[in-house]
Amino acid sequence: MIFAFDFPDLLEDGIGRPYHNGQRVKFNGLIDLLKDRQPYYGPAPPSLIDLLIKSKKDFKVLSTDKAIVSIQPFYYLLETQGTPEGWLGTKDGYENTLLSGVSKEIIESAKNRQCKIILWSANEGYDPLQYKIFDCIYEDLERHGIPLENFIFISGNLIIDTLQMVWGSINNKVNLIKCIPFNNELYDSYERIQPSVIFDKESQDRDKYFLLLNRAPRIHRMAFICWLHSRNLLKTTFTSYPSEELSPYKFSKKVHLSEYFSNMLFVDKKTKSDALLGWKDLEENHLPLIVDVDEWDTNHYGTSADWLYNRTFFSIVTESIFEDVSIFLDEKVWKPIYNYHPFIILGCPNSLKKLREMGFKTFEPFINESYDIEVNPGKRMGMVVDEVERLCSMSFDELKMWYKELIPILKYNKSFLKEDKYHFDNLIDRIS
Repeated sequence: MIFAFDFPDLLEDGIGRPYHNGQRVKFNGLIDLLKDRQPYYGPAPPSLIDLLIKSKKDFKVLSTDKAIVSIQPFYYLLETQGTPEGWLGTKDGYENTLLSGVSKEIIESAKNRQCKIILWSANEGYDPLQYKIFDCIYEDLERHGIPLENFIFISGNLIIDTLQMVWGSINNKVNLIKCIPFNNELYDSYERIQPSVIFDKESQDRDKYFLLLNRAPRIHRMAFICWLHSRNLLKTTFTSYPSEELSPYKFSKKVHLSEYFSNMLFVDKKTKSDALLGWKDLEENHLPLIVDVDEWDTNHYGTSADWLYNRTFFSIVTESIFEDVSIFLDEKVWKPIYNYHPFIILGCPNSLKKLREMGFKTFEPFINESYDIEVNPGKRMGMVVDEVERLCSMSFDELKMWYKELIPILKYNKSFLKEDKYHFDNLIDRIS
């Protein structure tokens, strides 16, 4: 495989994928980017190049001009940074399109079928229908006259291929681009983040029910936290949540919390009332909820600690998305697996089903996982709250026995996470 970069790194033994160019990061897709404009293409670790190196696959990196004159087929990587509004150009004040920062030489090479453009968004699972991703892609490909077979979209949304078929059917599109679901964070360097995991098989140190980490406030996380608190389920846990003053982002208020319970979750009046009172108490008396660090600006994607898992019986993974048409699994799932930790996922429906399809095992009947197939977001969240309440009603002695029964599953998942190469090999086969 040959990859072309507009701003390659000059290395002692050749050239490589760009990482930094002076004070600004310069990547493919950023030709003539305005100086005051936030780059919309950039790092998406681990990158495709990173994964090729890790998997010891043969590949070559060339500068754009040398790739073109080589007359050999090659790939041009567009590695997305931020939300789709940025790299699609639909954000207010943005005038770019998907391909406006790609050089004319690459566009011509793609039109001539020498170059295939890869849109790499494997670190996020955006809903393509909500963000009109396919609409923008197809419009830009048509505008530039690029054949559909010379464009590949790789997304962390693990049903992206199915969603494209739905979109194509709605829009009467027969010929479609190659769309590949792939989660790059499955292959992140967790052994570097935690070189040696301490596995507390006997559960001697476990003195908290669960681990629930929330650095970034989102409306579904806000609703979930106050719902748990209304049932007195946050005591004797490791739960984090910022106060509004300390939050790295504005509190997620695309709709007011009260409206969210009514219009999105469709819960009964008592549940809503209890949850809102729970949030009032959290704001006035408890926030911020601090577990390991007392600052909130740093994204701790690349950090993890044994003790968080050794002192708790299970994790509650609150994914970044909850109501979107997507299945997205990120480091918040892989870290518990790496640490031999059972988990419940507050995410999109069929997340556990997708994990099983990938080859992992989940925890039925030790955990009631019926919530996973519930498409109604309010019912799904309520089912998760109910199951958390059931597990928290058990004594620590009971939970120690419960945990021991799960050890074969936990060991299997850890081994599969560390050794699996199938999904990456399959990705390379599909790209080629």
